[in-house]
Amino acid sequence: MVIFNYVLSQYLLSALLFITSIIILGFYLAGRSRKNYQWGIKILAALSYPILALNFYLNDGIEGPTPYIFLMVHIIVLTLTERKTFWFWTIYNIVFFITLYFIHNFYPDLIVNNYISPEIKFLDQSLSYMACAIGMMAIISALKWNYQKQKTKNELKSVALTKANLNLHQNNEQKNKIIALISHDLKNPLLSITRILEMIKEGELNDEEAKSIQEDLFIMASNTQKMAESILDWATVELKNTEPNYKRVNIKKKSEEVLNIYHNLAKQKGITLNSIFLGSIIITTDIDRLLLIIRNLLQNAIKFTPTEGKIDFTFNHKEHEIIIEVSDTGVGIPEHKLKSIFDMDFQSTEGTHTEKGTGFGLFICNENAKKIKGELTVYSEVGKGTTFTLSLPVFPTSPAA
Repeated sequence: MVIFNYVLSQYLLSALLFITSIIILGFYLAGRSRKNYQWGIKILAALSYPILALNFYLNDGIEGPTPYIFLMVHIIVLTLTERKTFWFWTIYNIVFFITLYFIHNFYPDLIVNNYISPEIKFLDQSLSYMACAIGMMAIISALKWNYQKQKTKNELKSVALTKANLNLHQNNEQKNKIIALISHDLKNPLLSITRILEMIKEGELNDEEAKSIQEDLFIMASNTQKMAESILDWATVELKNTEPNYKRVNIKKKSEEVLNIYHNLAKQKGITLNSIFLGSIIITTDIDRLLLIIRNLLQNAIKFTPTEGKIDFTFNHKEHEIIIEVSDTGVGIPEHKLKSIFDMDFQSTEGTHTEKGTGFGLFICNENAKKIKGELTVYSEVGKGTTFTLSLPVFPTSPAA
């Protein structure tokens, strides 16, 4: 517009617009160097309407392009200033424009008429209108772009926060499971050891019985310590990583460490615990999770098998799968309970010697069987016994597994 007005010989108006451009550039550079544009924006907003008033006076008043520029400047001011100042700048704009319009209508002689022909008027009005329209389009586009950018950023933050909350919730759940599991797996061996120590303390055993049971007590305490260490090692890994840790192991050696503990527990209750290993005893699995399942199934079998009952632990390495079974001649499980036996709906139950149970162990067994790509099933008849069968792939790390 500086060039256009200069061509039309409107030198004063062209000079005024040039000075205005220099002032705007100066405020912009000052604000950019200080990283603070607010004072520059406020001063320019205050100066813009007096400058527009001069443009109104020098450029045909209401017949000139100033009304379009009033609206565009108002949009710019509202875009750049704080929301709490909107009413001030709106009233400021209206007061200036209404005053100028009043002067044009009632004192038209004060307004300078610069248009020398209808063509010049048309060209000036058209260029001014296009400049204002393009300016307002640029402002709205910038606002929408910034809004979309902020929206996308907030959505990413929301997704990240949701993910963090989910991970925190899962970690808390995992921590609670581990605490319950440690209590669940160690409670019975420790209670058995305590019971034996009480019998020795009360003098209920003669010297020969005390000597014999002390040897069993040492073995039980030693194995329980090993089991506690294994559980705590597993818990540490589980908290850090929920993915299975597959490795080649001797399942017979690892299982017998657990079986020795539960053999003594079964013996105290008058139960026979047998074990048999068929096929190759070297397998690939997450041994910590597998032993966790075996411990819980053996503990469950002992709990619900009466005196003179029998428990069989069978490992069978077949060509395409590995089968581990824990069978007992216990009280059995009613059919209506079998459908939800692996669910998280824990219900307290009593063993044949009033042992307390929560059902948590079977839920943990099923969850960990899935994690090592296995399947845990149960068959039971009331009064005859129960068989838990764990099926595992021979190669759990293969893509087809």
